[in-house]
Amino acid sequence: MSNLIIILVKIFAAILLGILAGHGAVYVFNKIPAKWLCDYGEEPSEELKDPDTQRIKGIPWKWVFSGFFTVGAIRLAIFDWKFALAGLAFSWALLVIAAADKKYSIIPDQFVVLVGISAMGFIPYHQTMLQPLWGLLLGGGIMLASAVIGKLVFKKESLGMGDVKLFAAVGLCLGFQGTLTTLALSAVSSGAVFSILILTKKVKPGDMLPLGPYICGAAIFYAVIIWPLL
Repeated sequence: MSNLIIILVKIFAAILLGILAGHGAVYVFNKIPAKWLCDYGEEPSEELKDPDTQRIKGIPWKWVFSGFFTVGAIRLAIFDWKFALAGLAFSWALLVIAAADKKYSIIPDQFVVLVGISAMGFIPYHQTMLQPLWGLLLGGGIMLASAVIGKLVFKKESLGMGDVKLFAAVGLCLGFQGTLTTLALSAVSSGAVFSILILTKKVKPGDMLPLGPYICGAAIFYAVIIWPLL
């Protein structure tokens, strides 16, 4: 009976945190300083500077995000409530990053830092203390090498430094194995979507699409679904 009560308390807390996170994500995204959503040295547009502009519509997205966070929080809380808190902070920051990159083609450094800070909550769940470091080096190193090679081959920037910093922060959270899995998942998912868009003639082969949403989605999938099973 006591175990059942504990589970019910965890579920109730997860629902409250999920709703708070979902509503908070929409509110914060709509209130982010305009400068955060621009490249270095770029001036924000009038739309970005308008405090009344809804960058993300409250309805339905605050409830869509609330449902997303609630399901994830329940999943992780049953596994381990401490891991759930780290996973919720990690996923929340990544969701905001994905929205920013999708809508404005920018990855705000401030939220990348928040992802990196959430890594502290994952430390007890790594096999060794070096795992976060290996993850950071793998994620950041591969993305940096890809950016350099892409620029040499295509003679233009094919991968932004925001993606490099994002994957380094994700690697710090997920460790070597998690980063490797996230790399594979993001590559496959982004490649599949890009191929479909080319086939449907919605983009051309030389077009550039934001990679951040795929990195964020793959990282959240690993943290919420795969990691607790290992």
